[in-house]
Amino acid sequence: ESSIDTLSLVVEMTKYIRTSTSKEEDGTSFAQFFPKFLWVVRDFSLQLVNEHGKTITSKEYLENALLEMPGVSEKSANKNRIRSAIKGFFQQRDCFPLVRPVEDEKMLQS
Repeated sequence: ESSIDTLSLVVEMTKYIRTSTSKEEDGTSFAQFFPKFLWVVRDFSLQLVNEHGKTITSKEYLENALLEMPGVSEKSANKNRIRSAIKGFFQQRDCFPLVRPVEDEKMLQS
């Protein structure tokens, strides 16, 4: 969850991007100019299963992470704004998890 929240730059980006000469820009036309979104998750150790225990793909994992969070607080609204921006701007999305190469910390340093 915190990895998605750190992508708030995507939301801020719309303040500086224009697709037309119009002063008002709602962001709906941005998707045609944005590249594919590839979320690379390093040291991934979670099992790729849904809440029912069924195996899911890494792309499904990403889509689940982008689902709207319940709640009406300002914090929830901000998280949902980030998720909505990513889904709106990047029509093509995928996730590539990288597992931790070794468990032994000493081996990582050598």
